[in-house]
Amino acid sequence: MKRKITDKPDGRCATYPRWDRWHIRLPNPEDQQTLIRLYQKSGAKTKSDYVRARLLGEAFKVITEDPSKKPYLDKLSEIVAMMNKIGVLYNEAVKVINRYHSVSTAQRVLDKLGAYSQALIKLQQQAVQLTKEYQEEG
Repeated sequence: MKRKITDKPDGRCATYPRWDRWHIRLPNPEDQQTLIRLYQKSGAKTKSDYVRARLLGEAFKVITEDPSKKPYLDKLSEIVAMMNKIGVLYNEAVKVINRYHSVSTAQRVLDKLGAYSQALIKLQQQAVQLTKEYQEEG
């Protein structure tokens, strides 16, 4: 059957209806707000993924934010960012050693690597201590 050209936006026509297109309305603003909040909590990538999962009974995750955890998460994120910066510096120092410029340059870079290692150890200890304090509070 040849498809007819139509001016309808979803391509429907009398001889070839598109039954797989679903359109819904939520005229009640409270229902709309509830659906938006549930979608935001769900962590779904798109609204259609969220609605599809709800209609078909698929499992999905719910993300909730606890305001009491915010200081802990902020400090932990700061520690992780500092560790990443030190890791980048560490990698650059190793590249310099592998190029081997001179003995004095290699010695200077090795001293920096020692300092970077100590800084990483301190940051890891801070992260562990911060987590222990948070667990004792909660």
